[in-house]
Amino acid sequence: MSLERLVVVFLDGVGLGEADPTKNPLARADMPVVRSLLEGGRLVREQAGTVTRHASLLALDARLGVPGLPQSGTGQTTLLTGVNAPALLGYHDGPYPNQQLRALLDRGNLFRSFLASGHPVAYANAYTDRFLHRIDRGTQRLSANSWAALLAGLTLRGAQELQAGRAVSGLLTNDYFRKQGYKVPLITPEQAGGNLALLAREHTLSYFEFWITDLAGHRRDWELAINILQQLDRFLSGILSHLDLTRSAVLVISDHGNLEDMSTPRHTLNPAMALLTGAHHATMAAQLKDLTNVTPTLLTTVTQK
Repeated sequence: MSLERLVVVFLDGVGLGEADPTKNPLARADMPVVRSLLEGGRLVREQAGTVTRHASLLALDARLGVPGLPQSGTGQTTLLTGVNAPALLGYHDGPYPNQQLRALLDRGNLFRSFLASGHPVAYANAYTDRFLHRIDRGTQRLSANSWAALLAGLTLRGAQELQAGRAVSGLLTNDYFRKQGYKVPLITPEQAGGNLALLAREHTLSYFEFWITDLAGHRRDWELAINILQQLDRFLSGILSHLDLTRSAVLVISDHGNLEDMSTPRHTLNPAMALLTGAHHATMAAQLKDLTNVTPTLLTTVTQK
């Protein structure tokens, strides 16, 4: 198995829950791209293990043998290092990585490993100048994803890259940046996906973090949840229509459950969602059982240099 390009779309707080549209936005939202990939299926627990010609849907263990509700700090660190971070700490921790988790990310993470093997990496998210300045001052809290990117030596992208179509806003359409006074184009989710795919043409690994899914779950905001899921589906359409899927793969993956159960504002014990499409998706899917498998699997899929 050998791939030339990997695109990872990370979703914060999206598990595979019951196919109950009264509780689960993923069972209600109109997501035609996902349904086409899964030949009519949805992103629900009853569909876990589905493998079609186009995609594989997996339920990944986010509990990892540790009691309590999975959290973003340990979940993302596990995903990015292949190390069972909650077992290392003895508990699930988050939302941001503590000192022990940052040290683990510094010893080795997905981005650093790709770079060390000679494979270029794009961390695609765009940030405002204010956010980037707070990072420089050490006053900005960061997700494990962002920490891993910085510790690997990647430069976080800003409004200039967003203007040039070489970054993706965390909310996809650039509307937030425009409201902050930046002169960037208002784009569709499809165009945002196309921009991520363009980055992928120049990088072996392209990674995008979509954090608002977790926020919608905590707020139990049905309108926001349905809207962002449908925008996510359109974003995937833009990615897939601009990639050569005979040589590339897309992984949509999360760290823990939340959004899939709107009966609670808390995280859930549901498995984390993973959707793979493109070249060798079924072969990769067979190697993924829990969050510790993600980084090792991705590292073995790319063309060796």
